[in-house]
Amino acid sequence: MKLKKRCKTYGCPNLHSNVSGYCDECTAAYRRNHPSTYEKSRPSAHKRGYDYKWQKFRRDFLAVNPVCAMCGAKAEVVDHKDIPADVMLEAYGSFDLDPSHYQALCRRCNTLKGLDYDKKAREAFHQDQNFLETRGRG
Repeated sequence: MKLKKRCKTYGCPNLHSNVSGYCDECTAAYRRNHPSTYEKSRPSAHKRGYDYKWQKFRRDFLAVNPVCAMCGAKAEVVDHKDIPADVMLEAYGSFDLDPSHYQALCRRCNTLKGLDYDKKAREAFHQDQNFLETRGRG
């Protein structure tokens, strides 16, 4: 068990074991009052295609698939398994609600999958750049 420390926020009496040095309450309050620039510029969920039909599909899908497909923990997220969300929206104009295109994941596995996808996308971009730089030489 970790040793609990006092929160760094002036006057906060809470104890915590967070790496940041702030208790959960102070961290949540800070995030509420200081939304990131990403969150400010990001369109609403509805504008990104997550409408009522998606919400109903998500709820029903998680009821049928309650565990994470990767680690077996409690699933909280319905992830686009084979086609990224942005590609699906561009191709169909809305989400194809066929359950075979989705998988139930816990938040941790969904984040890790997203990081892996971003890494692969960056690597592919750099490979394309290297290919373009070598063309025409020689």
